[in-house]
Amino acid sequence: METNLVLEQPAYKTSTFHFLWKVFRNPLDALTDLAREQGDIARVKLRRRDLFLLNHPAFIEEVLVRQADNFVKGPSLQRARIILGEGLLTSEGDEHLAQRRALQPAFHRHKMEEYLPLMNENTHTHISKWKDAEAVDMSDEMMRLTLNIALWSFFGSAPEGTVERVSDSMKTLIRLFPLAQMPLPESARSFFPSFKKAKASLSAVTEALLQHPKTERALVHILKQNNNGQFTDEQIHSHALTFLLAGHETTALLLFWCWDMLAHHPMEQSILQAEADSVLGDRFPTPEDIQKLSFTRMIVKETLRMRPPAWALGREAARDCEIGGQRIPAGSTVLMSQWVTHHDSRFYEDPLQFRPERWSDLDQPSTPRYSFFPFGGGSRVCIGEHFATTEAIAVLALTARRWHIAPAQRRLAKPKPSVTLRPDKSVRQIVSRRAV
Repeated sequence: METNLVLEQPAYKTSTFHFLWKVFRNPLDALTDLAREQGDIARVKLRRRDLFLLNHPAFIEEVLVRQADNFVKGPSLQRARIILGEGLLTSEGDEHLAQRRALQPAFHRHKMEEYLPLMNENTHTHISKWKDAEAVDMSDEMMRLTLNIALWSFFGSAPEGTVERVSDSMKTLIRLFPLAQMPLPESARSFFPSFKKAKASLSAVTEALLQHPKTERALVHILKQNNNGQFTDEQIHSHALTFLLAGHETTALLLFWCWDMLAHHPMEQSILQAEADSVLGDRFPTPEDIQKLSFTRMIVKETLRMRPPAWALGREAARDCEIGGQRIPAGSTVLMSQWVTHHDSRFYEDPLQFRPERWSDLDQPSTPRYSFFPFGGGSRVCIGEHFATTEAIAVLALTARRWHIAPAQRRLAKPKPSVTLRPDKSVRQIVSRRAV
């Protein structure tokens, strides 16, 4: 497997200040340039710690799979406990494994037979409210749609006002996320009342959902009935909050980026529409249909490659180890960027081009396993991967049956990396009713 190693470089080839300045201006360009300058294992000194950027699938697999026991979540996600608490996303080691095993039944593939009708009904209701030739904020539209789907799928209901409260709180927390990344004492956060208010609002919404009499879905049933004392009340709350937020936000962004690509690639959108017309006709998709919507799935995968909502993964080395001939000292931060690897021309021909057909069985070349890792990998691969993929395919197909999406601006939206990969500003798209 071809690698690009520069192990004989000076200890710190890239100056800390220069690198941090580039990260501040544009993290995606900063990481891409670092990989170009230093190869598949890049090294930068950040205060007293080493930062290693791994840019080759074999080295990414070492961290996520082969040496996974030696790596814990990076500082960024560890500090996310201030919002998410001790849930599945922030737990470690045996505790994480036990929690994942307990929650896994809610995400088994056969559960899609229960979730898919909820996805279909919510999508149909949502897009039926659009008006012909209307310019809609597609990011906001997809956020509200996927939040409703998450509420009905995981909690069995969507009490009035819940979507608005969660949406408003999320906007505040995303804007103030750098605050959560700073190692500040809790008392210092009192100077940011909007952060505290948004956090309290999400906590209240989560607790209300857990206590709602119509909450009977698999996820909450596992948390409240089948844990045999495994989860504390605080952990039940943290798990529910994690799935409420993570269960809709990244999928909403994936769908927004899909529509942004399709709006600027009318030929691909016409193929999507033809497939949806042929497979679905006038009915909602079934689990069997989801498998038949092959081009729709290619669109999802190509968008995940080009605009991965999770654009970087961080880990911290618990002990000294070696990867690709490079010593990784204990305490070092190891970064793996989906954005960088997914745009590597060694693994993808014309990586800057939107080409869904590259994922067909006939056209897809043999690529290394971890040249594509939008959901992470190993024992900590996203538990909701199949749920999110099914949801994205269903939403795209149902929407394409009824609507044509056209851009209201000349260029693709500019990605802005924060907690996730978002558009840098509100993006409107023109929805036109199809004559079907």
